[in-house]
Formats: sequence, C-alpha cells, structure tokens
Amino acid sequence: MRKATWKRKATVAAQKALSLGKSVLTGRSNSFVYPGNEEEEEE
Repeated sequence: MRKATWKRKATVAAQKALSLGKSVLTGRSNSFVYPGNEEEEEE
C-alpha cells in the first residue's frame, strides 16, 4: 500500500511538471515566472 501511494504521488508530480513545461514552451504560462532573454527586452 505504501508503495502504491509513493508511485501515485510520483505520477502526479510528473504530470504537473510536464504540464508546466508545455505551458512555458508555448508561452501560455500564467503562474510561472522565469527570466527572459535580456537581448529581446532591450530592443
């Protein structure tokens, strides 16, 4: 039972990480702040 709980938590964490990564790559992320390229901001 403990092993199943551990696996379920790991699966949920992996799904959240994948979802966050996809949203950051598509530019639709609202809740994640990350530094952009400084060169693009200067132009």
